[in-house]
Amino acid sequence: MNNYNLSKQVILVTGASGYLGQEIVSQLISLGAKVICADTSLKILREVSKKNNWGKSAFLINFDISKEVEVKKSFSIAIKKFGQINSIINNAGLSVFEPWTKRKDKDFNDVMAVNLKGTFYCMREFFNHLKKKKHQGVVVNIASHYGVISPDPRIYIDNKLRNSEIYGATKAGVIQMTKYFAVNAPVEGLKVRVNAIAPGGIYNKTNPQDKQFVKNYSTKCPMKRMAEVKEIVGPILFLLSKDSSYINGHTIIVDGGMSSW
Repeated sequence: MNNYNLSKQVILVTGASGYLGQEIVSQLISLGAKVICADTSLKILREVSKKNNWGKSAFLINFDISKEVEVKKSFSIAIKKFGQINSIINNAGLSVFEPWTKRKDKDFNDVMAVNLKGTFYCMREFFNHLKKKKHQGVVVNIASHYGVISPDPRIYIDNKLRNSEIYGATKAGVIQMTKYFAVNAPVEGLKVRVNAIAPGGIYNKTNPQDKQFVKNYSTKCPMKRMAEVKEIVGPILFLLSKDSSYINGHTIIVDGGMSSW
C-alpha cells in the first residue's frame, strides 16, 4: 500500500465538481495528496468541497480548459502556490445528446474544444512544467469505451439522451493522443508516463439515470449492471501509483466487458 501513498504529491484534476471528479478528488485526498481542483464554476467547486469535506487539501481554481489563455494562467497560479505539479488527471469532458440529425455546428465545435483541445492544452502546460522542473510526472486521461465501440442505439431507444457521434469521436481522439504523447514526450527528454481510462456507463446515485435506460444498458453489459463510480477511480489510482511504473501509452477499458461483444 506504500505504493499508493500520495502524501508528497500535488495532483491536478479537471472537471473536479462532476460526479466522477468528486470521487477522484476525495480518494486522492484520502491518500494524502494535495489536489488542485479545477472546473468552470468556483461557486460549485466551493459547494462540493464543503459537501465532501475536502478542507485545506483542496485548492479550488476555476478555468475553462478549452481556452488556451485560461489554461496557461491557471497552471501558472497553481505552480506558484505549490511549486510543482506531479500528476494531472484530464477528467473534464463535454457531450451533447440530441439526435445527430439535429446536430448544431456550435455543439459539434464545443465538444471538440473541450474534449480534444482542452485535454491537449492541459497536457502541454504540464509537459512544459516538467521540462523546467526536471522531475517525473504522470498523466491520466479519461476517455470512454465509446472511443472504442459505438453506442448501441437500442439502449437509448426509450430515452432522449442519446450518446453522440462527436463525443465518441473525441474520446477516440483522447485515446490516440494518449498513445502519441506516451511515445513523443520522452523524445523531448520528459520523464512522464501517459495513460488513459476508458469507463463504461457509471450509475449516478446522486442524480439517477432514467430507469429504462439503466435496464437497457444493464441487459447489454455482460456484468448486467452499470459501473459504480469507485470502480472507475480504482484503476485511476493504480495508474498514478508505483505499481504501474512500467505502464505507458495504455488505455484501460473499465466497462464490465461491454466492449468485448
